[in-house]
Amino acid sequence: MRLLRVFRWILIMLVVLALLAGSGGYMWFRGALPQIAGTITVDGISGPIEVLRDTDAVPHIRANSQADALFGLGYVHAQDRLWQMEFQRRIGHGRLSEILGDATLQTDKFLRTLGVARAARSAWASTDPAIQELVNAYVAGINAFVSTHHGRTLPIEFTFLDAAPEPWQPEDVLVWAKMMAWDLGGNWSSELLREQLITKLGA
Repeated sequence: MRLLRVFRWILIMLVVLALLAGSGGYMWFRGALPQIAGTITVDGISGPIEVLRDTDAVPHIRANSQADALFGLGYVHAQDRLWQMEFQRRIGHGRLSEILGDATLQTDKFLRTLGVARAARSAWASTDPAIQELVNAYVAGINAFVSTHHGRTLPIEFTFLDAAPEPWQPEDVLVWAKMMAWDLGGNWSSELLREQLITKLGA
């Protein structure tokens, strides 16, 4: 009978510990969720920005200028997808190994050789100033979020990998556009083969 009582107390303690661990984990994960109600004060905008989320949590952004709307979009993107954005930026710049180690070294070497980041920098340098202004507004929105969120208020992946996001640059926006172009150009090898065949054999 006494053994049964000890076993019962051990079971109760295990359940309590599991509940405490679960509650702690839940609170930790909640810290990284986006703020979807209330007011957030930020610098760098010319007027108020209203972000309304529908029943599917899709943000709808209202602002008095296109630049402010894009600032709001950058902020919301960072709220919802900062880890994805960071990961994709690192792919484009060939910087995965800084956080993932040797497993991605060959990928980084390939992407740096391919020159996606160089292409993004070149494209940015020749981008129309009016478009640069809008991209800069979007980037400023991302950075407004990044500069005020650290540690447990960031997505959990940053904690697991002991990493922190750096401030965004306009080229970081373009680098993923270049990667998308690469991804969607899956027939590049057959295009090159066709060009070589035409050169050797004629059309």
